[in-house]
Amino acid sequence: MDAKTEDLILSVATLVSDAADMGDAALAGDFDEARFRAQIIAAKADAGGHVDLAIAAAHLVVTLGPAGSLPGDGYGAGMLRLADEFDRIGFTPL
Repeated sequence: MDAKTEDLILSVATLVSDAADMGDAALAGDFDEARFRAQIIAAKADAGGHVDLAIAAAHLVVTLGPAGSLPGDGYGAGMLRLADEFDRIGFTPL
């Protein structure tokens, strides 16, 4: 495996880890942590050239709303959209 492929795999693995943490936070009702993780995913995905994933994460940030608030309608669908984007870049869940 060359270094470029390894870097891609590691960057996607980091994004997946952040997404798992985001989902866990949302399930626990910690929407501020979920917002934080969604923002991280958006930034890392954008920096990594995963434009559609970055857009999905940015949309989720908006749907989750401002800090200290309850998320808006459709935040679950936003999380599923994020999962769909992971599927498109080749992530296969364990």
